Amino acid sequence: MLFSILIGTLCGIMLFFIGMLLLTHSIQNLYSKKLKKFIATLTIHPLLGIFSGIIVTALMQSSSATSILVVSLVNSRAMNLYQATFVLMGANIGTTFTAQLISFDFFTMIPHILFLGVFLFFLRWSPLSKNIGKLLIAFSFLFLGIKLMVVSLNPLKDLMHFKSLILSIEHEHLKGIFVGAITTAIIQSSSTSIATLQGLARIGLINIYQAMPIIMGQNIGTCITTLFSSIATNTNGKRAAFIHLLFNVTGTLLLYPFINLFSYFIFSLTPLNSIRQIANGHTLFNLFNVLLLLPFVKLFVIVSKKIIR
Repeated sequence: MLFSILIGTLCGIMLFFIGMLLLTHSIQNLYSKKLKKFIATLTIHPLLGIFSGIIVTALMQSSSATSILVVSLVNSRAMNLYQATFVLMGANIGTTFTAQLISFDFFTMIPHILFLGVFLFFLRWSPLSKNIGKLLIAFSFLFLGIKLMVVSLNPLKDLMHFKSLILSIEHEHLKGIFVGAITTAIIQSSSTSIATLQGLARIGLINIYQAMPIIMGQNIGTCITTLFSSIATNTNGKRAAFIHLLFNVTGTLLLYPFINLFSYFIFSLTPLNSIRQIANGHTLFNLFNVLLLLPFVKLFVIVSKKIIR
């Protein structure tokens, strides 16, 4: 049984991940020439920098892709560290768009969306219609991946060891943060990790009190990709990647003492919908982090310069 659960879940994750890659690729084909220019022109004012981070990440469906883009812009001196920090803050909010999208029930519409996507892609009226077709196929793959994960994970209801692990996280928050950070660092995608949590919530295996520490850890684990990408950059590129990690770790430390209170607040917003609770927990955690840490951007830049000389 464990083998079939593992294979089915991995296939679901792969299908979801392929959907993410296709979605990112189709968006980049539509807007790739404008993305860097868009970020560079909107970093003059801090709030516009945050806005550009949100929009670009929501479009690209990947905070890691935006973070790597920001590191490359800092590396080429098209953006300074101060501007980069605001864009990275926005990227943390923008990456929650996928979880919010998944929290709505599109499953009955997926066959129709997939058919339309395949039709537009193979009809090849124009490069635009082909890209829109690819985008719709990618969108369908996201939900098909979730559906496959849900079906594959369902037998976990009968495994006492798994139940014990999930229940223990509610009282051992550090364990949950560690699990979230490690799994996201391995998968290299916080959106995929969050989607897996939503799959578990859909079959009643996890609640927001158990999921919230994992979500916090996932926000730390997603920084690994950016850190790896900065190895080949100059000093400022490495500092930008470090600021991303520092921001997420600081936000986790600030919320940690209030995690049960925060989880209760999230639960009270949609008490009958555990999938939306996870999406809202992910969004509000990142939103509160930005609001709390916005006044300390200069401090983050100073600390990064002190540590990475």
